[in-house]
Amino acid sequence: MNISKKAFNVLLAVLIVASLTVTAQAAPFTAPKKLADYLYYMEFTDYVPDLATGENIKMGFACSAVRNGNFYGRNLDLDYADVPEFVIKVAAKEGRYASIGIAAVLTLKSSTVDKASEAELLAMPNLTFDGINENGVAINCNVAPAIDLDFATKLSTNYGKPRIHAVSVVRYVLDHAKSAAHGVELLKNMDIYGGYGSWGLHWMLSDAKETYIIECIDGELIARNDTDNIMTNFYVNYAPKTAYAKHVAQTGQKVAGKVYEGFPVLTPHACGVERYAILKEHYAEGKESADGMAHLMERVKYTQTYEANTNPFWYTEFAEEALTIANTPMDFQAIIQQKMDTYKLHDRDIQPNNFWQTWHTAVYDLANKTLRLNVQEDYSKHYDFKLN
Repeated sequence: MNISKKAFNVLLAVLIVASLTVTAQAAPFTAPKKLADYLYYMEFTDYVPDLATGENIKMGFACSAVRNGNFYGRNLDLDYADVPEFVIKVAAKEGRYASIGIAAVLTLKSSTVDKASEAELLAMPNLTFDGINENGVAINCNVAPAIDLDFATKLSTNYGKPRIHAVSVVRYVLDHAKSAAHGVELLKNMDIYGGYGSWGLHWMLSDAKETYIIECIDGELIARNDTDNIMTNFYVNYAPKTAYAKHVAQTGQKVAGKVYEGFPVLTPHACGVERYAILKEHYAEGKESADGMAHLMERVKYTQTYEANTNPFWYTEFAEEALTIANTPMDFQAIIQQKMDTYKLHDRDIQPNNFWQTWHTAVYDLANKTLRLNVQEDYSKHYDFKLN
């Protein structure tokens, strides 16, 4: 059959458009929808699970989490960087529950979201930092100081079982857990390894009935449901025959000149002690409503670290390397001044030593499977999402 050059070009154009349409339809996610600066929304009908996600992530972060009643609050604290977050809804399929949570590709810049590759976007669910599934199971990850356990916490929890990187735990639980207790059993049948940069990870896992703090201690997965239902950046559990136990407090625990009574055991590089104390003191605020929980989490927004009038000052945010919680306030002066000077610049491109802020405050309603979200420490407005 002979056709003219013009007809051939028209046919070719039609085929190209059809091909692009098929390709667009084939992608198992919606295009990122911008909701605000540094916040996007996507829906996934499917994704490719990767249990080794996190092996190439080198950054560190601090965070706060608390559960009271049906409300589960979580702050994600990270450096003041030009990196957007994504609210992602993942659909159910055989062997996977539906969920909604928050993820971020940490190498992605806000100006390049529309240029992100399909591979980057498809990997997004594997970088979920917190979320809730259709069964009302919520989970998040926080860092904890692996140095105080000689980094053993990052090696293995269950040698011979399927390996899962610590960064992938949140996604794995959201996909598969029927309840918080079931999530614990799932993780006990995996070999968890790795961390986040030089830090280990621990997790708060809740449903409408109970809350677990889950940690990797001395080669074993420990899960407790008898804690304060608060988790910042120090271990709640410890092994009595390790070096960790040497730092058990005798009567109260002295942290940069202040004594904390009735606290979990604190290791030398415990971070977030002051945040934990604030959440414990005002814990009741989080029970009655999502707004109440959001206000509780606002009390520990991270930039208060750099405000001289914060009382007590958050010294444990600087307990790293040569400094520990046992140092005197005077010992922290140089590093605090450097961080305060950086904070005043408000420059998102200072790397790798920029100041930190609260990227998002998320409140999950365990009964209604909803998410109330504030971003970039803006508490004047929030965004609401519903899983069902």
